Amino acid sequence: MHLRRMTLRDRIIRAGTWTVASYAAEIIAKFFSSLIMTRLLVPDAFGLVAAAMTLIVGLQLVSDFGVRAVIVRSPRGEEQQFLRSTWSFQATRGTMLWIVLCAGCALLLIPSVRLSLPQGSIYASPLFPPVAIALGCVIVLGGVESATISLNIRRLNFRPIFTIDLISKFIPIPAMILWAYLSPSVWAIVGGTLLGSLLRTILSHIVVPGPRMSFSYERDHIREIVSFGKWINLSSFATFIGLQSDFLILGFLIPGPMLGLYYIARTLKDSAENLLERLNSMMTLSVLGEVARREPASVSDRYYQFRLPIELAAALSGGFLFTASDSIIHFLYDPRYHDAGSMLRALSLSLVLYPFLLIRGAFAAVDEAHVTAWISVTQAASLVVGMIVGYWWAGPIGAIFGGVLSKIIPSVAILVLAHRKRWTVISKECRWLPAYLIGLVMGQCATYAIGTLTLLDLRRLLWS
Repeated sequence: MHLRRMTLRDRIIRAGTWTVASYAAEIIAKFFSSLIMTRLLVPDAFGLVAAAMTLIVGLQLVSDFGVRAVIVRSPRGEEQQFLRSTWSFQATRGTMLWIVLCAGCALLLIPSVRLSLPQGSIYASPLFPPVAIALGCVIVLGGVESATISLNIRRLNFRPIFTIDLISKFIPIPAMILWAYLSPSVWAIVGGTLLGSLLRTILSHIVVPGPRMSFSYERDHIREIVSFGKWINLSSFATFIGLQSDFLILGFLIPGPMLGLYYIARTLKDSAENLLERLNSMMTLSVLGEVARREPASVSDRYYQFRLPIELAAALSGGFLFTASDSIIHFLYDPRYHDAGSMLRALSLSLVLYPFLLIRGAFAAVDEAHVTAWISVTQAASLVVGMIVGYWWAGPIGAIFGGVLSKIIPSVAILVLAHRKRWTVISKECRWLPAYLIGLVMGQCATYAIGTLTLLDLRRLLWS
């Protein structure tokens, strides 16, 4: 059946299926590569990559004009010339960002600058600048990805995107593992990351249906991007602070090996949360945007229908990880990584709070992106304050708990704003509680199962 002849419900189900399938493949790839790479590399290598990628993501978000959102919501989002203008805009931006990154890393190579950083900080490592510059090439590669990816997200056609995600995630794994086996260093992770990004960029121009890209700057197209993107830019900057500043702050407060442990814990928590975020980023604006255009009175009902599976999954996984975190870490990783268990327990609480922020997409869909921006600013400020207070109170684990609990403030704020528009219903905001309790029980059962003799023998077989 042609996509344009399908109902919105059918397209949501189709798009959701491909999104879940894509993410399942990505999780499998990350899981097995992580298990093998943690055996070949020391925690410090993961800390270096985490810190470098945080800086890179920060640069991307600080200069983000929401080009994907512009394509999804614009009446001209299907026009060939408009797509080429957005692609040209992104390609230029990516190259300029990499130049800025190189300049910043060059400063860190100056001995006086490096010595001014806290002793033991990951940013004071002589390896950090070259690793960051090399990984920064993903900005350039991402900038020249075809704009047809955003076009197909607009159409809720995720099948070709699944294809390129699958290939770009799995192909680099053997090369990365072989590199780490022959030469155990952080450069194995860097090489695998760049190979995956290069494959995705090439395939976006070959596999994804839509017009071919070429450089084209039309003034009114750029004006539309900048006009809509000014609020997205503020929101993205705040989102970076809200989602990535934990690595920046901890990078100054704790040594590299401990940051590597946090990276492992965060990766496991993100394996659940990123699926929810994938569904949110790819579908919320498209779905709520279409509902707002065609049936504005039914935004609330459609929102809660769309959110239900996401909030149930978040509550189940949050409860499961809270009780099973130590057992999972001890079973999967060798003793060098066991301290990540308490970090994973703290991070699991953020999963419960995640669904409350989904309603932000409705504000963007009705051209009130400024609301989304200020909520992101609130989330960012809350996180920074929460982590600093938490660290003062209880050290690194306190900083993690403070960062997680800080999400309560923006969650309450967005719910109040949405309630004024009659989009939210207070009674429906508690639907997650039974699922969370079930998740706690499931985690306890998993802990008991992992503690049995059979699984312990299996673990010894894996790591012997």
